[in-house]
Amino acid sequence: MNKLPAELKDMVCSFLTPYQLRPVRLVSKAFYQAAALHYKVPRIFLFNHPNSLKALDNITSHSVYRIDVTTIIIDPTSVPRMKDQHDFVRSLPIDWHVPRWEDFAPPPQEILNGVDGVLQLFYAAFSATYMYDKAWDDAKISESEVEEFWQTYNYVQSYQESINVSAVICSKLQLAFNCCPKLRNVVLTSLHRPDSAGRKKKDSIFKYVFPGTGPEQPQPQLHLDDILPIAHAGSWPVETLTICNIELRKWTRQNPLTLSDLHHLRMLNDIDCFHIELFDILKAAPNLETLWARTNESRDDILVWDEILRNIHLAHLEELFFEFICFDKDDLVGFLLRHASSLRSLAMREVFISLLSGGWPGLLRSLGHQLPNLNSVQLDLLVGMQGNVIARYKNAYMIDAESFLLRGGLLPIEQFIRKSDETDYYGPDMAARIQMDIRPGL
Repeated sequence: MNKLPAELKDMVCSFLTPYQLRPVRLVSKAFYQAAALHYKVPRIFLFNHPNSLKALDNITSHSVYRIDVTTIIIDPTSVPRMKDQHDFVRSLPIDWHVPRWEDFAPPPQEILNGVDGVLQLFYAAFSATYMYDKAWDDAKISESEVEEFWQTYNYVQSYQESINVSAVICSKLQLAFNCCPKLRNVVLTSLHRPDSAGRKKKDSIFKYVFPGTGPEQPQPQLHLDDILPIAHAGSWPVETLTICNIELRKWTRQNPLTLSDLHHLRMLNDIDCFHIELFDILKAAPNLETLWARTNESRDDILVWDEILRNIHLAHLEELFFEFICFDKDDLVGFLLRHASSLRSLAMREVFISLLSGGWPGLLRSLGHQLPNLNSVQLDLLVGMQGNVIARYKNAYMIDAESFLLRGGLLPIEQFIRKSDETDYYGPDMAARIQMDIRPGL
């Protein structure tokens, strides 16, 4: 026992204290490297959390695991600011049934009048304490667990306030490109839905920190300069770039950037104010094959999108998806016809065509028989004009429109959903028809 190295002696039991026994596995370096070959790590994650940074460092420094990394998923979101534990408890989900003392606290002394005021106050305080303690029996978690949750939350909050998020992301992204030879795909996201990129990993890192964290957070902001030049400067190709609810601030560099390796771009934002940044990326990516764009139609500016459509030509564009965007018919037709020789797949969901320019019937009439290489068309939740009222089209009309764009024939006749059925979100004509594939990195 005494001849063992100190680090091993600390891991095996002392015969005097066997309850301190800890497991230890002794294998050769060659054995563990051979075993590691069977466990490929295709994705790494970079979140605004110290444990995430540590995990990324461990993978990028591993001689085997880093070899097969192709995608990095980045979420720069910070937790909302909480002043103290009471503030934190108020933000917890209602269905956790965590009691708050202010809901049980006795009334102020001044409202208890009369000779028995002190006695009344004593009974009020006793009753409040009793009811408060009893409420914990109905809570999903214990009082000590809430204390633990708050300590963890406060630790993450303090860490995030002590760092420059953009600088950390730049540093770690550069490290990842330096160490992972197959890294090609970058995903930027602030989404925390069950189906969002990296959700399971976020849950394992943040655990109970993110759920129910109070008022809506401002969307995280990053400069395009924070992300794209890192790969460009080191001659590391970024082939796919996915941006979900990240507000990209305007390009600030004097010299334009060429992203000749970027083939797939998807910007799916429920926010506005990213048109200029999208335009900058499109201009810098002459070899783009895939373009997905979603914005918030209610706040969108049709003139800005028409400017983008008129000034962009992508010689290799094969797949196009637009969602929640307003277009002028002539500008959209011009854009599609310029890409007719390369375009293979077209999908549009809740895209609004200016009624002054003919709406969807005018668009279909202009595109008929002019997109010969299309092999896939998907239309979903489109709207048109029924008399003087804006109304949603039936699925039957969208199916006919898809067939018309693919195979020609007669112009489809408009069919609208009844106004009373537009609020039936489980009805056959209101269910989403487009299910876009989420490919690795895209």
